[in-house]
Amino acid sequence: MIPFYDAAAIREADRLAAERFGFSPALLMENAGRGAAEALLRLYGRRNWTILCGPGNNGGDGFVAARHLALAGCGVEVFLSEERSRLRSLPAANLSLLEAMGCSVFQVGELDDSFLADRFEKSGGILDALLGTGARGALRGETPRLLRFLPEKGPVKVSLDVPTGVDASDGTVDSQAFRADLTLTFLAPKNGLRIMPGAAYAGKLGIIDLGIEKNLLLSSPSIEGYGIEDAAGDWPPVSFGEHKGKKGTVLILGGSSTYRGAPVLAARAALRAGAGLVVLIVPECIAKSASMSLPEAIVLSASKEDEGGVDFESAVGLLSEWSERADALVFGPGAGRVASTRLLMEWIAASWRKPLLLDADSLFFLAGKVSTSRSLITPHEGEAARLLGETSTTVAARRLESACSLARRFGTVLLKGPYSICCDGNRTGFALESSPALAVPGSGDVLSGIAGTLLAKGLSPWRAGLAAAWTHARAGSILSSDRRTEAGFLASEIADALQAVLGELSSFSKDQGSDFDANLL
Repeated sequence: MIPFYDAAAIREADRLAAERFGFSPALLMENAGRGAAEALLRLYGRRNWTILCGPGNNGGDGFVAARHLALAGCGVEVFLSEERSRLRSLPAANLSLLEAMGCSVFQVGELDDSFLADRFEKSGGILDALLGTGARGALRGETPRLLRFLPEKGPVKVSLDVPTGVDASDGTVDSQAFRADLTLTFLAPKNGLRIMPGAAYAGKLGIIDLGIEKNLLLSSPSIEGYGIEDAAGDWPPVSFGEHKGKKGTVLILGGSSTYRGAPVLAARAALRAGAGLVVLIVPECIAKSASMSLPEAIVLSASKEDEGGVDFESAVGLLSEWSERADALVFGPGAGRVASTRLLMEWIAASWRKPLLLDADSLFFLAGKVSTSRSLITPHEGEAARLLGETSTTVAARRLESACSLARRFGTVLLKGPYSICCDGNRTGFALESSPALAVPGSGDVLSGIAGTLLAKGLSPWRAGLAAAWTHARAGSILSSDRRTEAGFLASEIADALQAVLGELSSFSKDQGSDFDANLL
């Protein structure tokens, strides 16, 4: 797992660097700015840079970076968001060094809009050093005006430490936040760089070494990033001679006359994820079509129908019959918001003792924690909003806080979305893989099938949620790469791509490095 940290941990690390190891603020600023400049030169070569600097230490890092870029032969123009009198002493000293070299420095408040727009448009690259890890709240002063003129296309855009307007601790964003192609963050990655919506503004991520071992400064991470090395360890290898009974039996309960395909997609994903046996319990109206579309699964009909969903008594009878053989139950895909779903939710919450995944319509009737300690709920933002009594807009803006709140009330939760977050009340992690290709109908059902299989194979709900989210996203990434598009995929194709993901994991070696390492400089 890759450790991520909040702003408080980074502040404490800065303090320890000075007190314990004698790293002065001036040395840390010099190492940060020089490291950023070296990274920019390595990535983009010599080009003209427009550098936006604020009055604090992040601005000071920008001044140092500007100096080293100028020494390397790059054209440099610096734009100050505040009056010079508001600069702290250390950034001011670095600004004086820069000016002594003859670099152009502009005070934003003295410039008209057309000048800003013209200079930004002609720039080869824009470096954001306005606000750093310690900034919170709405953007103020000239900063919003400055950001308003950034071109959407054209010059490459890079942020130092965190993009201006992104909260380093929780990923919340200002409406005018800087949208970077790359963020060069110092010492260690920050939560907000991979928690949505902040992740959408951070771009790719690189770590700048400040000349001191980060493990000497940082304690327990705030959250953890789950990547390919973790997935390779969590997905059990196929053993020679192993029979299907050892690979996990997954029950999937759901489906209705309206949502006929949802449980079938979950079952398809479970089989592609390596489940030894998949049993579908569905209404009579879809049992035949389910058997024909997925002959590898056992399909059981909950004979009578209740408002188009499964019949309560029939379903309870089948669950009881299979409870000894089952290793996990997935309840909800396509079940419908009907009376039988509510009754089944109540019965399962009180009576089911084995690993349990609740998704889709089952969440509509979820009232609290269920009886089994090995449960996982997988809401999207709309379902999470209903469970929390919030709006989906609020959940989307505060995904980390929302996931933790859900875990306190309902047990382990996987909040779906880009870089899905999993929290069990003690630990919080997120998938380091994300793919726009997943935003299609039925994709959540595929995820349920993957997670249900991992529960059946013995993973804890927290690990199963993270492994499923990463694997699901990786399948989308493989499809996108193979077909050179992120559009037009079917959920069934995502399920079928799981085989490629498992093949990738089976051949993975730690020497290859993690997916996170691939974004490092």
